[in-house]
Amino acid sequence: MNTDTPSLNESEEIARQNLVALCRAMLAGKLSFFEGAIEVCSLRSSIRVSENDLDIMAFVAIASETDPLPPLKAQPLWSSDALQRLQPEFEKTETWAKSFANESCKNLIERFAKQ
Repeated sequence: MNTDTPSLNESEEIARQNLVALCRAMLAGKLSFFEGAIEVCSLRSSIRVSENDLDIMAFVAIASETDPLPPLKAQPLWSSDALQRLQPEFEKTETWAKSFANESCKNLIERFAKQ
């Protein structure tokens, strides 16, 4: 009986490289952790990791806690007054998320970046 983990298919490999690119963008400040968490969660089922992977769960927590906040793609549908009122919440969220997601980004890059 073969107990080795099957090799990744092409779509899983692409998803992992997209994950690495997202993590690098968050660490470089080019993508907010709020927006990045949404993207990481969208890749979650495509990268073949445990459902309880701690590094991925950090982004699940961010997405869950920030669910009431509108992502960039939805913001054109919001009034500028509403977005302005939410600005302190966006800033607070980013500070909170950065406090632990930095480490998760580094871990995911180390695990999945092609050498």
